[in-house]
Amino acid sequence: MQSTIEFFKPSIQENTQKYIDDVLSFSDNRKVEKLENAVKKLIGCDNALATTSGTAGLHLAMCALDFKRGDKVICSINVFPSVPQAVRHFDAEPIFVDIEDKEYNLDLRALETALEKNKSKKLKAIILNHMAGNIVDLDAVYELASRYKVKVIEDASNAMGAKYKGNYIGNTGADITVFSFAPHLCNSTVNGGVLICKDKATHERAELLAFHGMQNRHCDAFGSVNYIYDVVDIGWKYDLSQIEAAYCLAEFEALEASIARRREIAKIYSEELAGVDHVNLPEISDDSVVSQYIVEIDKNRDHFVGQLKNEGVNISVHYMPLHLTEYYKQKYSMKVFDYSVALGCFQRVMSLPMYAALTDAEVKRVCEAIKKVANAHV
Repeated sequence: MQSTIEFFKPSIQENTQKYIDDVLSFSDNRKVEKLENAVKKLIGCDNALATTSGTAGLHLAMCALDFKRGDKVICSINVFPSVPQAVRHFDAEPIFVDIEDKEYNLDLRALETALEKNKSKKLKAIILNHMAGNIVDLDAVYELASRYKVKVIEDASNAMGAKYKGNYIGNTGADITVFSFAPHLCNSTVNGGVLICKDKATHERAELLAFHGMQNRHCDAFGSVNYIYDVVDIGWKYDLSQIEAAYCLAEFEALEASIARRREIAKIYSEELAGVDHVNLPEISDDSVVSQYIVEIDKNRDHFVGQLKNEGVNISVHYMPLHLTEYYKQKYSMKVFDYSVALGCFQRVMSLPMYAALTDAEVKRVCEAIKKVANAHV
């Protein structure tokens, strides 16, 4: 019996074990600093703050921007729950916007309508996500943000290493960009995120709040805090551990190779699945980081997924539109067809296995399973 091809598996890079051993042997306790410096060097930004997760980074971004009760924040209806839940923890209000049906990103016409409709002093920010690593038209978003005097936070969980007009995401003009080393995983091998702030004052505010609002603190080689310090605000504990930083640093150093491998996998999928009945393929640009490979099934998607599972192939769906989830449906009295584009896409899409550790043979197995299921699909 063939083994199951998982939707995702974490990678173990060439330096992963060495970097972890460095921390455990106390020979190098600077992995967090090295990770932050590596991010700054690649992205070309002045500030980078490692956090315990991408979700922690999102919450910390909103803390640094001083969100308050009743503030309004615009985001896509088609995002992971971490985005609006961070907003709700301030008792602020997410304003959901429908998506476009090609790359599943926030619809910019709907965004402009929402900005105009909610124009007030309470309207604070736009939170962007880049589905499957496909970058939103950032010039258009930044122009809208400037016109309506709101901040831009980019949830770049799916876009680490991506570029927009020659600049890396994180250095394109957003007020804050958040990356994740374990995007949207539960029971993950490691968690970690990075927060990039455009201006120094916001970075310093985030840095303060990331460790209990504590000023004048100094840590020794083993993490002990000196006993003379001051607490100047209510903060959190969002600082990344050295062990997790060791893993994340090895991952970040392998980023270019991982992206290259994902592009190779996407090319195989696109070639092998071209013309397969019932399966519509994405358009993959040459510079895409291909964090997901999302196909559409023309009918009976759930049955198709079930049959693939019987063939030993696990897939996922990105994402459940939030107006279909109990909390947001009840909280904001949303109806099923309120976000018709997101609903239609959700009923068709499925994401294929996409990670650097996949072998060519495994990718071909996925393709053969899809062809087999498609041939019998009604």
